[in-house]
Amino acid sequence: MGSDDAPHDAPADASHLTPEEKRGPRTLHVALLLLAVLLVVSVVSNPEMVLPRDSTLHGAHHTDEAAGLEIPVPVGWRADGPEAAEFGTTRMVPTGTGEALSVRILAGRMEPGNAAAAIADDQGAATALAEIVQQYVLGVTGTRDDVRIAPVESELGEGTAVSYVVVPTDGAEGSGGLVYAAVFGEGEERSWLAYLSTSQNSSPSPRWVDRLVGNIQRAG
Repeated sequence: MGSDDAPHDAPADASHLTPEEKRGPRTLHVALLLLAVLLVVSVVSNPEMVLPRDSTLHGAHHTDEAAGLEIPVPVGWRADGPEAAEFGTTRMVPTGTGEALSVRILAGRMEPGNAAAAIADDQGAATALAEIVQQYVLGVTGTRDDVRIAPVESELGEGTAVSYVVVPTDGAEGSGGLVYAAVFGEGEERSWLAYLSTSQNSSPSPRWVDRLVGNIQRAG
C-alpha cells in the first residue's frame, strides 16, 4: 500500500547537474593521480626525502682503495675519493639538491693521523671522532641533545656508533646540526664512518646510517 509509490524508489534526476558535477568522481580520480605523480617527482628530485627507506641502501658500491673498503652508495648519492674528502678517504654527498655540502658521509681507516685512533674503546673512539668532524668539518658549535649510543656490526667486525643533535647555544636557527660517527672492526681493519648535516632535523635516522655501516665490506 503506497510502497510502490515511495519517493526513494524513483530514479534520480541528474538533469539539473552541471557537466563538471557529472564528472565529479572522475575528476577526483584524476586529481589524486596527479598528486601521486607530483609526490614521486618531488622524491626523485630530492634524494634526501627518500633516505630513510631501506631500498635506498641498495645502490652501487664505492671501492675505497686507501682504506680497503667497499662502501655502499645510497641511491641518489655520489661517492668521491680522498681528493674530495675533507677528512678520511671517502666522501659521499646527495646529488641534485643544490645543498650537497650541507649533508655528507665521510669514511676511512682509523689511522695514526686520526686522534680518535689512539682510543682503544670503540665508544670512546666514536665519541672523539664525532667531536672532530663536528668541529673541523661541520664547523658548528652548541649543546648536544638526543645523544644515542648503539652497537654496529659489519663484515669487518663489531663496533659502536654515537650520534647527537647539535643545538645552538644562542638559539639561532640554521647554525646547529646532526652528527653521527661509528667505529668498527679490529686491528688494521678498524674503520669508521661519519654522517654530518647542518640540519637538526635531517631525514635519515641514526638507524638508517647503522644499516649503511652494516653493509660495508672488505674491498676485493
